[in-house]
Amino acid sequence: MDELAPDYDDLVRSAREEQGLSQSDLANELNEKSSLIHKIERGDTLPSDRVQSKLERFLEINLSAEGGSSEDSEWSGGSSSGSYTLGDVVKRKD
Repeated sequence: MDELAPDYDDLVRSAREEQGLSQSDLANELNEKSSLIHKIERGDTLPSDRVQSKLERFLEINLSAEGGSSEDSEWSGGSSSGSYTLGDVVKRKD
């Protein structure tokens, strides 16, 4: 799936609260453990693609990041083939 939005945890919590659901209620609806919902809402874990799809469908939200971050758009290293080497990424301290 696409990259997650940086505030995915807040998006999930807000959408759940708007529907008046507890973490346990949401977990039951998604057939997942409530501890997983708790960890996602705290930002301790990233949802798998499968769980992300369930959350987006049930809560009617989009957890994907909108485009790349400014750091991604400033990247200019690498080759035209799209493959990168360690030298493209690491800056030496000579």
